[in-house]
Amino acid sequence: GGSSSSHCGLALCRPPGHHASRNRSSGFCLFNNVAVAASYALDRYPEVSRVMIFDWDVHHGQGTQHIFEHSSDVLVINAHRHDGHSFYPATGGSSEVGLGPGRGYNINVALPQGYGGAALWSVCANVVFPAARSFRPDLIVVSAGFDAALGDPLGGCAVPPQAFGALTAELRALASEVAGGRLLMALEGGY
Repeated sequence: GGSSSSHCGLALCRPPGHHASRNRSSGFCLFNNVAVAASYALDRYPEVSRVMIFDWDVHHGQGTQHIFEHSSDVLVINAHRHDGHSFYPATGGSSEVGLGPGRGYNINVALPQGYGGAALWSVCANVVFPAARSFRPDLIVVSAGFDAALGDPLGGCAVPPQAFGALTAELRALASEVAGGRLLMALEGGY
């Protein structure tokens, strides 16, 4: 339970969506659920003029990035495993910062195989939270993939479940601070 000023939600979506672009399905993803939610909120609710999407799935959310890469209304931050060429989808380098009016509104934080909770926490403390405080979104949407979890057979990483819980609590506090309490989490990968 939360206070009356909290507007949080959890979407248990299947299939996941962050690899899907406007006109192409990819990586088990048919529709980009998070992009649809962010676009809907921007179109439907006058109090939402800026959205921050934070994708903590082990795989880079290239579909979400591509959908919003020309937008200055949506800040997309991806923290993902990246080795340059062989780990799917082999995108999400630090030079991918957005295009045209969206330049600077896309942040990729590439992490090594085997990263754990401390690395993900560091991304939040040093990148996500400061970027959110600067951008001041009206809604925070999290692509909450759990395939970086310890024991996931595909992710090859070691984030303990407690780290995801702690990050969620901090994101909820951040949403209260900068986004009127508006936080939406959508399930992405995890096997």
